[in-house]
Amino acid sequence: MHMARMEHFAVFARDAKAIKDFYVDVMGLRVVLDNGAGTPPGYFLADDSGMALEVIGRPADVTAGDTRYMCHVAFIVESVEAERKRLESLGFVFETESVVDTPTMKTAFFRDPDGNRLQIVWRARPLTT
Repeated sequence: MHMARMEHFAVFARDAKAIKDFYVDVMGLRVVLDNGAGTPPGYFLADDSGMALEVIGRPADVTAGDTRYMCHVAFIVESVEAERKRLESLGFVFETESVVDTPTMKTAFFRDPDGNRLQIVWRARPLTT
């Protein structure tokens, strides 16, 4: 059996609109489907390659999972150092124990405003070719 390709990844959000705004304003994604008036509210956001991130509103009675060892969303960047400085200037705090800095890969992890774990990554050559 052959899988075509991944379409999207989803994250839970206490405030779906605020997290949608973060991914649009800070991370550069664009809204491709707006269901902000839905129950729960939700949005599909996409990057320039067509990969999408779904933001799903988390009901008040549902607790958030700790994504430290569960999952993360990775963003490819041209410079981890420059992007990290930009994000730190906006108040985001990076993990210190999970930094990778080798000639072939550089990474750094932080959390979005709702606590979802994010990674910025640079690779000497694309993960897939």
